[in-house]
Amino acid sequence: MTPAASIDVPVWLRDHYTLVDAGRIDDYRADFADDVELQFGHAPAVQGVGPVAERLAEGHRRHAMSHTFEHVWQSGETTIVEFTVEYRYPDGRRETTPAVTIIDRRDGRITSLRIYLDRLRGTE
Repeated sequence: MTPAASIDVPVWLRDHYTLVDAGRIDDYRADFADDVELQFGHAPAVQGVGPVAERLAEGHRRHAMSHTFEHVWQSGETTIVEFTVEYRYPDGRRETTPAVTIIDRRDGRITSLRIYLDRLRGTE
């Protein structure tokens, strides 16, 4: 996780994505509320810590990743994040793509992650 110059990133968000980029799902799943819901673009949503962690683990098995914060907006318990994400695949390929994630929290834990990104053809 890398912040773009002069981006004010809340500590909780920076810490969460440091764990995401390290592939430490067993650690960052603690940030999720029991009823967390994950939505990746047009894919079916999944709900609950176990199913959400498994969906995210699928991505970690396919590629490493690093997020660069471009913009962060907060309103109440909702945070909107614009990233540049670099994916690194076992075969040496790299893909960089823009992404936006909308995060809702309750009592300091993530209740909803809605992730929107533009994947290149052949990399899904």
